[in-house]
Amino acid sequence: MQKFAEDERLEQMNAQKRRMRELEHKREIERLWQDRLMVYNAQREIEEQERIAKKNEELRQMSIVQLEKQRLLAEHQMVLQQHHPKASAMYNSQS
Repeated sequence: MQKFAEDERLEQMNAQKRRMRELEHKREIERLWQDRLMVYNAQREIEEQERIAKKNEELRQMSIVQLEKQRLLAEHQMVLQQHHPKASAMYNSQS
């Protein structure tokens, strides 16, 4: 009888150890999952900032091109009026 009690006690201890290992394993999996999620979110944030920076740079370049176009048209307006009056009127109405 004492042997059965000892075996039962050992079995309970082993079951408890197994449950503790399973619980620790679940915690480790959750920690790893959270780490990966943080890395993913950080990468997404970086990509979003890069996209915004690229869009801002494109807008800045478009603005520069538009200003330069207007400057050149104003600078050469007399020549344009002499050689192509219709185009000159069209560009003047857009300004």
